Amino acid sequence: MSPYLLYLWIATIFLAVLSYFRTVFRSGLRSLPGPFWAQFSGLYRLSLVHKGNGPENYRELHKKYGPIVRVGPSHVSVSDVAMLPVIYGIGSKFMKTRFYTTMAPRYEGAVMDSLFTAQDPVYHKALKSPVAQLFSMTNMRNYEPHADECTAIFIKSMQDLQGQPVDLATWLQWYAFDVIGNITFQRKFGFMEQQCDVDDMIEGIDIGLHYVKIIGQFPFLHGWLIGNDVIKAIWLRILPVRDTMTKFMKITEDEIIRYDEKTEDTGRMDFLAQLRQKQTKEGKISQRDMVNHLSNNLLAGSDTTAISLRACFYYLIKNPRVYKKLVTEIDAADGSGELSSFVTYEQCLKLPYLQAVIKEAMRVHPGVGFPLERYVPQEGAVICGTHLPAGTNISMSAPTIHQDKSIFGEDADEFRPERWLEATKEELKKMDRGFLSFGYGARTCIGKNISIMEMGKFVPQILRNFDIEWASESPEWKLHGAWFWKQSDMVVKFRSRRRD
Repeated sequence: MSPYLLYLWIATIFLAVLSYFRTVFRSGLRSLPGPFWAQFSGLYRLSLVHKGNGPENYRELHKKYGPIVRVGPSHVSVSDVAMLPVIYGIGSKFMKTRFYTTMAPRYEGAVMDSLFTAQDPVYHKALKSPVAQLFSMTNMRNYEPHADECTAIFIKSMQDLQGQPVDLATWLQWYAFDVIGNITFQRKFGFMEQQCDVDDMIEGIDIGLHYVKIIGQFPFLHGWLIGNDVIKAIWLRILPVRDTMTKFMKITEDEIIRYDEKTEDTGRMDFLAQLRQKQTKEGKISQRDMVNHLSNNLLAGSDTTAISLRACFYYLIKNPRVYKKLVTEIDAADGSGELSSFVTYEQCLKLPYLQAVIKEAMRVHPGVGFPLERYVPQEGAVICGTHLPAGTNISMSAPTIHQDKSIFGEDADEFRPERWLEATKEELKKMDRGFLSFGYGARTCIGKNISIMEMGKFVPQILRNFDIEWASESPEWKLHGAWFWKQSDMVVKFRSRRRD
């Protein structure tokens, strides 16, 4: 080796080591508490999540080290609720990190950021503005018949299977997927009727989330993996998996064509129909954005609702007192003629204990188990009394915040719906400010009203028709966090309550 090349190698290694130690001992970070190895390598963060128990691990870190913890060379986790409006509030300069790029699909050869993955707030606002009304609470009545169709199928299926062991976790995923398909395209995919994962769509999403779980810790790798069309094509040839993202784009394109080929006025009010009508009248929505919004409904709309429904039924079954109290409220409303044959969204909002149960279930088990990452802005920021430098990756997570006893009480780790009904106005405001199940601030989940509508209608509809009992050999469900905090192994038995 020539001496010049040797000197070049030595200089390169020296600069790399210098840069490495500069990060380790970076001002504002070196004084933070945290595990010793976290300051040296991003592998520590990977160790927190790779087994699927990230939510529990982050909780334990904050119990041990306090409200601000260094979890990586330039990564900080925070559990102080006072920092929520600073980091995530409307007008905040803390931008989403590159972690979210691992969930952005590619369409027609280019990255297609959704309302969820978009980092640029200007682009996010432009993307959101034309469709915000379609997700508004006042528009939910247009989606109710689509949810009711799927609820009828679920009830008929449970009547046929009553007395038999049923994996409720799986069935609720099938239900939620059929509902969001029906709401989006006026098309049920047939998960419940076929009693299977149609075209392995759910499995495909799960595989994608496992990818996000690992590569999201090192997002710079994404461009060398499935974030690159050429490399992605090679991987798809090698590995026995399907390209789920492309599949959903193709489904969306086909549904748009199917809608446009209908010449008669069918009176459709599903998401696609309203979006196309809006596009025709206002011309502000491109075809690419049509595909973006519609496919994103499918990709995000089933898991979130299924997780929350699982939490509702699991904690009801595991807490007989709460179960009985909720059924009493539903039966009283039913007996006095306050409930339609299918419970409406308006009617469910008048059942206060039901609303408390749903909110408490989402508090105890939020749908997203991962930290919500942001970059500290250019001017830096004071977080928990420490000045953090620009570019620091900072995050907070719902599973950690939701167990804060200073917000939710000394029994914050327990499922107790009454906390939402017994709280004073000030206590309720404090709890609402610390409720992260749908995110926070300007980046709150746009589809939250759809999810709340589905749950509010479905839970009382099932409990007025069936008694549900735990039938698994295991006393607990199984949990896995890979962005979404999914549950499995919820074996139950349904028994009809109605004799007519």
